[in-house]
Amino acid sequence: MLDLTASSREATLRALHARLCSATDAVSDPDRFLLDLLERAMVAPVCISADVATPHARTTAVERIVLGVARTAAPGVGFDGEHPAVRLIFMIGTPKQQVTEYLELVATISRVLKVAGAREALLEAESEAKFRAALSRAAAT
Repeated sequence: MLDLTASSREATLRALHARLCSATDAVSDPDRFLLDLLERAMVAPVCISADVATPHARTTAVERIVLGVARTAAPGVGFDGEHPAVRLIFMIGTPKQQVTEYLELVATISRVLKVAGAREALLEAESEAKFRAALSRAAAT
C-alpha cells in the first residue's frame, strides 16, 4: 500500500491488515490475526528505526508467514512517543512454530533498509511496481 493515510497506529494496522487479508488465503482467522497484532503492538515497541515499523504476531491465525508492506503519506504516522513519523511498515504474521523463519525475515528487512539508497527509493517510488522493484533490488544486494 502506497501513501496510506491514517491518523494513528491502530488505523494504520487495521488498513494494512485488511489489505493483506484480502490478498492472501494464508490468513485463516483474520479477526484473531488483527487482535494478535494489536495486542503485540501494545506490549512492546514494533519500530526498528525512527521511520520503520515491523508490527508482527506469532499466531495460530496464519497458515504460513505473511508479509504486508505499506508506506504512509508524509509526514508519517505516530506509532509511539519515540516514533512519531513512521513511513514504512512491514506487517508480519508468523505461525507459532516458525520462529527461525520469522527471525530470518526481520533480519532481511533490516539488511534491505541498510542498502545505500534503498530507503530513499522506497520512500520516493511513484507506483507499487517501482516500490516492488526497489525492494527487490535492495534484497538482491
